[in-house]
Amino acid sequence: MRESLQSKEPAVFGSIKKQSFKLLILAAFFFAFSNCTTNTGTGVIAGTIAGAGAGSLIAGGQGALIGGAVGALGGGLIGAYLDDQDRKTMEKSSPRTIARMDRGEPLTINDVIKLSQGGVDDNAIIQYIRDTGSSYNLSQSQIRRLQDAGIHQKVIDYMVATGQ
Repeated sequence: MRESLQSKEPAVFGSIKKQSFKLLILAAFFFAFSNCTTNTGTGVIAGTIAGAGAGSLIAGGQGALIGGAVGALGGGLIGAYLDDQDRKTMEKSSPRTIARMDRGEPLTINDVIKLSQGGVDDNAIIQYIRDTGSSYNLSQSQIRRLQDAGIHQKVIDYMVATGQ
């Protein structure tokens, strides 16, 4: 009897480890191939991964599902709060840029600079450029101006590509 209990114990833990490993691989795949441009999206993904990982360690497969759901909700709420704070900051520092974005009008070079200086993530700036249909035919002096303003090369490259 004692031998049968000992032989089953590793199988149960092996099953939990396999489920946990599968969930972690799935979460890593989801995280790697998602392009979050908002704090809300990032919060949902990070919360899901953390919650699923913790739930999996505590209670196995069902714990991972519950933990992932709770983590997604918590992460999303925190992210939404941060997005709201970012918007309020931008409304104070550059209300014209926010108004232009809300109307879906193309962003100016000054708007891109204001967004970057306001702490908006590069991926979010690129998404805003895409969403507003902004197109740029940048001169060398405009590119230098963007660089001098601290705009990352990734954003500048995207802006240049819109004009081609």
